[in-house]
Amino acid sequence: MQLAGNSQIRTIVALQFGAALSIGLVLLAFGKTVAYSGFIGGLIAAAANGFFAYRSFAHYRAQDPQKIAGRMFGAEIQKLIITGLMFGLTIVTISPLSIGALLGCYLFVQVAVPLIVLVIQDRQHS
Repeated sequence: MQLAGNSQIRTIVALQFGAALSIGLVLLAFGKTVAYSGFIGGLIAAAANGFFAYRSFAHYRAQDPQKIAGRMFGAEIQKLIITGLMFGLTIVTISPLSIGALLGCYLFVQVAVPLIVLVIQDRQHS
């Protein structure tokens, strides 16, 4: 698999922010607490992935693969730390909070958007 272009990466991150907003609106049917909890979970996923994409690809140039891998590894560790801090801050400061909606929407945004992009790419190549 070849490295995606910067426009593709921006598209994926933008779709994740859009998915977070959409989920929040859909979850309004289940109440405000569930809606904003889900929205925040989606935002955490999108913001963390946006941070990772920026740190990994903003200054990308074809160079030594070990440097690229090291930069991506460091960005992933930073992303995990930031994600944990955002979850911790959310749980401590926001009340009431639906933990199920928060984590479920985080997982949905984390998984669904990249899968949709892969399906679209497969259809374009076949």
